[in-house]
Amino acid sequence: MEVLERTRPYEEFVAVVEAVVRRLQAEGIAALVRIQFYAHSNSTEVGALLTFSDRNQIMQHIQMITDWEEFRQFFQTVKPLDVRTYGKLSEEAEAWIRQFDVVSKTFEEHVAGFVR
Repeated sequence: MEVLERTRPYEEFVAVVEAVVRRLQAEGIAALVRIQFYAHSNSTEVGALLTFSDRNQIMQHIQMITDWEEFRQFFQTVKPLDVRTYGKLSEEAEAWIRQFDVVSKTFEEHVAGFVR
């Protein structure tokens, strides 16, 4: 779960995030099973949920998207404020996320649950 600060007008953010989601849906890795963004036009806070079915593919996802123009545009419209991770990440993925100095909580041990 991520909390981001929107740094551009709401309409611009929406257009950019819709382009990101379209590209991920068409070309993203299969292990990214869910991505959702939540926002309100009167607030600069944005919520994002990403769910991966295989933690070992998170770095593949990161390496792929960092070359995309849509993601360069995305990171011009938001800045990360708070990240919480659920599940154990690879050392490389954890280091990549921690470079932003916004990880507030990590829940490494999965106890129970399912995805349909």
